[in-house]
Amino acid sequence: MRHDLDEAVIDPVRVTLDPVGLLPPAVQDTPPRHRARIAKRVPRVAIVHDWLVAFAGAEKVLEQIVTCFPDADLFSVVDFMEERTWMRGKKVTTSFIQKLPQAKKRYRSYLPLMPLAIEQLDVSGYDLVISSSHAVAKGILTGPDQIHVSYVHSPIRYAWDLQHQYLQQSNLTSGVKSLLARMVLHYMRNWDIRTSNSVDHFIANSAFIARRINKVYHRDSHVIFPPVDVEAFQLCEVKEDFYLTASRMVPYKKIDLIVEAFAKMPERKLVVIGDGPDMRKIRDKATPNVEIMGYQPFSVLQDKMRRAKAFVFAAEEDFGISVVEAQACGTPVIAYGKGGALETVLDSSHARPTGLFFDEQTTDAIIDAVEGFELGAVKINPADCRANAERFSIKHFRDSLRAYVQSVAPHFTLAPPAMPPLPVADPAIAAAALQLDQDHEEADAMRVLAVDQSGVLGGAELSLLEVMKNMRGTNETVLFDDGPFRIALEAVGIKVDVLDGAALGGLSKDGGMKRSGTGMIGGVMSLVRGTLEKSRNSDVIYVNTQRAMVVGAIAGLISRRPVVWHLRDIVSQEHFGKTQLTIIKWCTKLMLERVIANSTASAVALTALTRMKEERLDVVFNGISAEPFTELESVAQHELRARFGLPQDAFLVGSFSRLARWKGQHILLEALLEAPEMHAVLVGAALFGEDAYEAQLRAYVLEQGLADRVHFLGFQHDIAGCMKAVDVVAHTSISPEPFGRVIIEGMLAKRPIVAARAGGVTDIVEDRENGILCTPGDVHALAGALGELSSDAGLRKRLVEQGYANAINRFGTERYVESVQKILSDVAGKSRLKRG
Repeated sequence: MRHDLDEAVIDPVRVTLDPVGLLPPAVQDTPPRHRARIAKRVPRVAIVHDWLVAFAGAEKVLEQIVTCFPDADLFSVVDFMEERTWMRGKKVTTSFIQKLPQAKKRYRSYLPLMPLAIEQLDVSGYDLVISSSHAVAKGILTGPDQIHVSYVHSPIRYAWDLQHQYLQQSNLTSGVKSLLARMVLHYMRNWDIRTSNSVDHFIANSAFIARRINKVYHRDSHVIFPPVDVEAFQLCEVKEDFYLTASRMVPYKKIDLIVEAFAKMPERKLVVIGDGPDMRKIRDKATPNVEIMGYQPFSVLQDKMRRAKAFVFAAEEDFGISVVEAQACGTPVIAYGKGGALETVLDSSHARPTGLFFDEQTTDAIIDAVEGFELGAVKINPADCRANAERFSIKHFRDSLRAYVQSVAPHFTLAPPAMPPLPVADPAIAAAALQLDQDHEEADAMRVLAVDQSGVLGGAELSLLEVMKNMRGTNETVLFDDGPFRIALEAVGIKVDVLDGAALGGLSKDGGMKRSGTGMIGGVMSLVRGTLEKSRNSDVIYVNTQRAMVVGAIAGLISRRPVVWHLRDIVSQEHFGKTQLTIIKWCTKLMLERVIANSTASAVALTALTRMKEERLDVVFNGISAEPFTELESVAQHELRARFGLPQDAFLVGSFSRLARWKGQHILLEALLEAPEMHAVLVGAALFGEDAYEAQLRAYVLEQGLADRVHFLGFQHDIAGCMKAVDVVAHTSISPEPFGRVIIEGMLAKRPIVAARAGGVTDIVEDRENGILCTPGDVHALAGALGELSSDAGLRKRLVEQGYANAINRFGTERYVESVQKILSDVAGKSRLKRG
């Protein structure tokens, strides 16, 4: 039995090209019982996974296994997944642990029962069993006429070489509990070795894990690297002067070592993204040159990865997906030279290096490596980093896995990886399916120019971002101001042009102007010229805000391109001046092809103003991704409160919006006077010249002696984390809200909602069903609702459950993006026919 792996074994590309000729000895010696089966038939396939609780690295591998074997049935010890689209509608067969007390939150506590649980899952009716295992899945019971292929992320690490580290971290180094834990782990090791004999063929996720499998199980394994979605990352060859590290903040990731190293290099800037149990310790070690950003959404992480000078990685990982993702952006890697990094990073011994290694997990070793990188010890080309990352693409994984399985089971004919089309007998259904295909083809060919006035990430911009990053076709954006919105768009691969919109900065919603009318007109025409230039290669102009609508409408009129306005305001005298309403009215009547309203209230107000025909107006509710919220499910509330410097024991009421009078933060502060046991958390900043209102809020807090009960957090990127840190989300607008995005976010955060009964809010909240509605501006009603929630845990629980279901079922991003795309595609198609 070999302890080293030759190139043929660890290169999945070569396996794909010639799977049979390059197989390890274990595969070449396939038992006769497997060859004796009926030739070339489609097997029944079972896929077994350890547990389904969060969409992390192992689940990303599982997603691709499911894609490779679309007709397979899925088994797991427990299944508490909330985001299930990647499962392709599969029902999961689970074990008895699924129904044990508190299994959802404390499933790991049932580890001693998991060997028994996995053995009770019945897969005897299947020909081919594929297990995805980092704990117990490989222990599934199979018979002599079944083939069991196990993709091993790692043998149970905390039972083997990381046992002592696990016991230390769990404070189980001494005492009766320590003795019990050691006995359980001893039992797990014996069971782990015994069940390895029932696996016919092992697949390791790296040569590093292949060596671990060999050491623990005395078995050879075939290496297929995990799939990395390299296509989600764009190459960036222009780097900025900062280093990046990103990871879950747990001890073995060694983020604290990286921070300590940069603390000794004050001239080098480090950005740290991630969250976890070690957050406080890492923050305490940070110096002014180290920016701790905490958890960040994917768009921010991607943007930082693209622009970083290098990615620093100090963990001993089995594989290390983030290392590959950094290289996909063209970013070099400075990594600890052990574990999976040795297989994913190419050092100076290669012709086209992508990074360099340090030999010890110490601050001095990291400092030496960074200084060597600064001095140019290794010349690294961003394009070479990208090319290396593409070795680990999703396509390579799928091709390699199917080729390997086919080689160990040559008597089977594997079903194609793509989902087979549904049989269509009804001509009407067939016609509808054909139309859907045509719609998709048109959408793929569609060229959209989106126009927005802002550079900040307000609600309208976040909603546009969701459309642009998920919509098919060629999409570009014009902004009238620079800022975080531009960064977020570019981070998802959208081309952005920023025009000088300073001329519009003095124009307010009420029609007032801070500069002369002549200067304003000149500024508008300058923006029209810039937008017109970009629109000539577009099929449709998609304008997102009121000022952008005026500019886009004029540009569309000149370029003969249809204009679709996504209306995110209530166009009434409460929100706009007479001049602005007149402009909106005539632009809508004469220059716009269609209008998309984000709520019934927005649509009603526009219809009252313009009398536009029903067929030109569509109501599409905003879609909001649940991913930032589900990613925090495992983070305790006390950790989130510590992250934002909030009190641990107080009942916190959160307000999430920019600081503006019509948003009504002062109503919440007044309600605090009637609810002395509560605290208010104000998340948001005065974005559009509303600094005086913020000053009034702060003065009121001091005058009323509320300084220890009101927490101003300012603008925050991590809205999901802030929402999960509070107990209730309060929406206090005193004027009708066009939609109410924060209400949906609060529901996704699983927090009870108290909201003002007006505008688009009534499309979202059913009083006493999924939230509580109050009269706008009614301080006493708000205080009463908050008091009721603080004292009634049952009410909070019911509102949270109904609210979450409402948010997921009615305001998902997929439905939202498809609806907007369908409207734009229809408009673009009609326009192309007219132009002939």
